[in-house]
Amino acid sequence: MLMAFLLVVVVNDEVISDDRMLFRDVYRCNKFARAIEKGKTRPDEYIYYNQKNISAYCIPRMVAPDTTLYD
Repeated sequence: MLMAFLLVVVVNDEVISDDRMLFRDVYRCNKFARAIEKGKTRPDEYIYYNQKNISAYCIPRMVAPDTTLYD
């Protein structure tokens, strides 16, 4: 088993992500979570506010070594 990080996306109190959104690196996962929460359209864009009713975060998960992970 190895540790991966699951991206969880919640819209209007409903989880819309699934267990396939796994990242090898917590920092990469958090980058996607921040972009989703802020509604970023470019990596260099800085937005001061979050979108309404959308949250995203990463949680650790133990997965099998042959699991597909995103970098």
